[in-house]
Amino acid sequence: MADLSKLERLLDLMAVLMNARFPLTFDQIKEELPEAAYRLDRPDLARFKFIRDKKDLEAVGVVIEDGMDPDRQVWGYTIDPSSFGMELPTLDARESASISIALAVMGDNLESWQLGGAHADISTLPLIPRAHIPTDESVEVLLEAVTNATEVSFDYSGKARVVQPHQVAFIKGHWQMVGYDESRGEIRQFRRDRIESSVEGTNRRFTPPATPTLVRADHIWRAGDGEPQDVTVKVEARLAAWVERLLGPESVVERFEDGSILVVEQVRNFESFRSFLLTLLDGAELVGPAHLRNEMIAWLESMI
Repeated sequence: MADLSKLERLLDLMAVLMNARFPLTFDQIKEELPEAAYRLDRPDLARFKFIRDKKDLEAVGVVIEDGMDPDRQVWGYTIDPSSFGMELPTLDARESASISIALAVMGDNLESWQLGGAHADISTLPLIPRAHIPTDESVEVLLEAVTNATEVSFDYSGKARVVQPHQVAFIKGHWQMVGYDESRGEIRQFRRDRIESSVEGTNRRFTPPATPTLVRADHIWRAGDGEPQDVTVKVEARLAAWVERLLGPESVVERFEDGSILVVEQVRNFESFRSFLLTLLDGAELVGPAHLRNEMIAWLESMI
């Protein structure tokens, strides 16, 4: 029997653990999952694969909790849906797992109602990811440059940049800086983890604009240094409402009688947008442009 793809296995694992009424042992998890998820003929490799999957989910903010079940006196695993800071929409277990991944990947600036959950006061709910805010010398240089209105230089997308920074902020799990890029002659936003060198202060002062540009707390695929591309996606009726709330009603270019919609989204970072599309499973189809559709198909086939 062929193994499940990694994406299918992770979604199935999340669905089982999020809907468990009590912590499940590894043997119980295997019983709940398709046989191809963790091969029963190699228990040693099955457990190793489970541990690796557990770490991979934790890397995107989905924490599998483990510990002793006091009622049954067994060691088990579970995922607390409330840890995502929202009431998940009324979907099946696998769809809820997909949305949870979206929440983990997209970070703490996404409100619960934007994914179809209850519209509640999120100020009292835990943020995602739950981690300290990392910093380094380059971030400190950027912060100082904003304060002192001095230019900075660094390498980005293979090119040397000199930028007049307007604002630095920690958004969606990453440090972001927006400013006037002298080499491009326009305002651009940069992610610290994509800067290819250390950030150096030039000590050259500039006059800050009366209304400085602020970091966009936007979907990550809308930011970045890539050329913008209009990506067209058809979304099934069952997901149409929350996709429209997430992207905005202006993204909808056509509505169909069956309730499905056609949306057009401007994308600068297709890799990030591709990750978002994966959370929709078979509920969405990338229609165009053709080269991105072909790229998506080739990437999916490489994972099988």
